[in-house]
Amino acid sequence: MPTPTRRAWMDAWEHDLTPTPAARRSAARVEAQMHSRRYYSREATARVPEPVREQQVEVRPTPPQLKVAAKRSPHWGMVILTLMFAGILLGAAVVAPVLVNSAATGLETEVGRLEMEQTALTADTAALSAQISALSSPQRVAEQAMRLGLGPAQSIQHVELAGGTAVTEGDTTVAGR
Repeated sequence: MPTPTRRAWMDAWEHDLTPTPAARRSAARVEAQMHSRRYYSREATARVPEPVREQQVEVRPTPPQLKVAAKRSPHWGMVILTLMFAGILLGAAVVAPVLVNSAATGLETEVGRLEMEQTALTADTAALSAQISALSSPQRVAEQAMRLGLGPAQSIQHVELAGGTAVTEGDTTVAGR
């Protein structure tokens, strides 16, 4: 017995099927939808019969004559515009970051120099403060006074004024009055 093809087997199986009432209702609903779609969509356009023309002759226009161009002149405006655009892109993409990096490096160098100067000035200030402290100590001042021949007073004398008023500093006095 020859083996049936799949299509023959499916046709035989579908032929033996009897549709249920639900399947018949569903098929009727689908058929109604298809009919309304055909009527209300593109297929429902009015068909106007065209008059029958006798022996239609197609007239084809003659193609234009082709010319061989020996040279093509360059569009200088477009070339210049392209070069300017490329220059602007080069400036924005390459030169600007280099300039920013250079400026940042210069600022970092200046900050480093100022920090070193501040450190040196702080060390100088500390050394000068230590020197001031050493020079202004009471023991050192007494030693310098002794070296210069100054010393503690041996006796204390008071000057007495002969009856008159004491004149304060800054007052003008006239001789004899």
